[in-house]
Amino acid sequence: MSNIFDYLYKRIINFCKKTNSKWVLYFISFSESIIFPLPTDPFIIPYIIAENKFLRLAFFITLFSVAGGIFTYYIGSSLWDLFYPLVSVSYPNINNLIEAFEKDFSELGIVLILIGGFSPFPFKITCLACGILSVNFIQFIFASLLARGLRFFLVSFLIYKYGEKSIEIIKKNVLTASTILILLIIVYLITL
Repeated sequence: MSNIFDYLYKRIINFCKKTNSKWVLYFISFSESIIFPLPTDPFIIPYIIAENKFLRLAFFITLFSVAGGIFTYYIGSSLWDLFYPLVSVSYPNINNLIEAFEKDFSELGIVLILIGGFSPFPFKITCLACGILSVNFIQFIFASLLARGLRFFLVSFLIYKYGEKSIEIIKKNVLTASTILILLIIVYLITL
């Protein structure tokens, strides 16, 4: 059985070494901000292991993720009335999520976008809600770039530094890192 896994592992690494293969990862990052159900993070691992580099990859993953977020923001701001009947059937709790986001956004503002972009909470929900609520577009882009950049550069660095062991480090510490980031932002806002 381990021969099959070794074979698959080698095939995946070889695929990730190909120049144009990164577009698959960028597409996943873009789609995750719209509809793709899995986070981008685990897909980063073989690319960094294959190349043993992370800065450029994290940069482009961030850009594509934010571009997907902009697309989702647009859906929320311009097409929500058209998509709402379909979405409400597939996701019956969507109204509750949007109402909770609106309440939280009135209290926390841009911090909520930072939390949604960095934490395990689905970024697509944050983007959609920001569009529906007509959150300032420039603030949305800035907060998204900051939060997604922090997340993907941190994940990419950990994978680069610790290799496959980083998977466990990320799983164990993403909630802790998110909580610390949230607390730092709140402390900063209070001291303004």
